[in-house]
Amino acid sequence: MASPDHIQVVPNTGFTVWLTTFTAGAMSFVAVIGLAFSLLCAELSNRWGDSLKSASSIRLSAPTDLLEKQTSIALAILDQTKGVGSARLVGLQDKKKLLEPWLGFDFPLEAIEMPALIEIQETDVGVDYEGLRLRLSAELPSATLDNHSQWRQPIEVFAALISQLGMFTVALLVLSSLAMVSMAANAALSANIKVLRVLRLVGAFDAFIVTAFVRKFTSRVFVGSILGTFCAGIVLVLMPDFSENLGILDEVNLDLIDKIWLGTVPLIFVIISIFATRMAVKTSLKRLM
Repeated sequence: MASPDHIQVVPNTGFTVWLTTFTAGAMSFVAVIGLAFSLLCAELSNRWGDSLKSASSIRLSAPTDLLEKQTSIALAILDQTKGVGSARLVGLQDKKKLLEPWLGFDFPLEAIEMPALIEIQETDVGVDYEGLRLRLSAELPSATLDNHSQWRQPIEVFAALISQLGMFTVALLVLSSLAMVSMAANAALSANIKVLRVLRLVGAFDAFIVTAFVRKFTSRVFVGSILGTFCAGIVLVLMPDFSENLGILDEVNLDLIDKIWLGTVPLIFVIISIFATRMAVKTSLKRLM
């Protein structure tokens, strides 16, 4: 932290003060929000993919007077099929919940003649979908079997892309922070060049000047990153209230490990500030002095 011996070495006023603090806060805010959404989306995609791996469904489209009979036949077929752990008819309330993100919670679904939907849960043995599809086509031509393979693969690819995007965001923010701190340190060094030359004349070593700049810029970056992380935390806490009608983000939450990683963002920015300031000041002193 700041030392009384270094107060006059680095200017306490000027655009570099608020520029460094504001930029560190903004980047910390973006880093926390970006990483949090990457973790949430990846967790949600993995959860959906895992749930679809052992699940499938049968859709029955038939007139109302025949739909109940065909549903009973389909359930009997599933009861005789090896690898089927459970099969249940999806009720109206469950259908409303499934369609709520698109149609809203108050959509009059009762007025629509919807097809019957049977949810199937597999066992560890697995289901012979090709044989089940052939039997359904022979006994129930109106039945459509879906093992969710066309949905599961894009979700798994999406989860991998989200994770890669999160890592790319972190790398991009690290490089941007290095550039920001280096530019601010060079600007402050150039603005205070006369004081630094006088210090050189009276016997001050470069290590004294470098330490002064490192302490000043590290404290500024630390304050800015703390404020940015705090604001991002408020946004994440209030996010369920903003998304309560979406029915998607409410399903997942950050676990303790994820929160710890997000909480280390200020420490990461402090470490970046220390190394970036040291390199920038040492390089500038060799060039300007």
